[in-house]
Amino acid sequence: MDWQPERIPELTPETLEFADPEVLPPLELVPVTEISLDLEVPQDANLPIALADLSAPSSDAAEVQIPLIEQIKRELEDVGDEDLKPARIQIGLLFVGVSALLLMSLLLYITAMHPGLTVKQQMLRYWSEYVGFVGLGVAGLMMLGREAMRSPQISEEGDR
Repeated sequence: MDWQPERIPELTPETLEFADPEVLPPLELVPVTEISLDLEVPQDANLPIALADLSAPSSDAAEVQIPLIEQIKRELEDVGDEDLKPARIQIGLLFVGVSALLLMSLLLYITAMHPGLTVKQQMLRYWSEYVGFVGLGVAGLMMLGREAMRSPQISEEGDR
């Protein structure tokens, strides 16, 4: 029995025709003028510090900002330790929650993508992520512990 391989005819690749890209017009640079810098801002909006009076010459700009900076400094002096307590508690809870979420997502990733790894291999491969996520949680717990151990402010009336 003589077996002869069949000849497979060579296919010629099809040539594809692509459309020519559009020629974009060149960019025109517009000169910056004072009119183009005007901002429409409502009067009751909370503005950042730098938007007091931009129309003043640059030498007078610092003098225009001084009263605004003094006002902000007086407002910040009124902020006490008791006013910042809720923010510190929320940041501590945020750190703990994000840490737990990241640890659970790391565990899910390891079990889904690398099911054959032993616990030792998992720790050897992903120790840096694990240490980072645990460190974030410990930082949050330290913030919460610090807030819990603070003594309440004793008022002059002695009602606490």
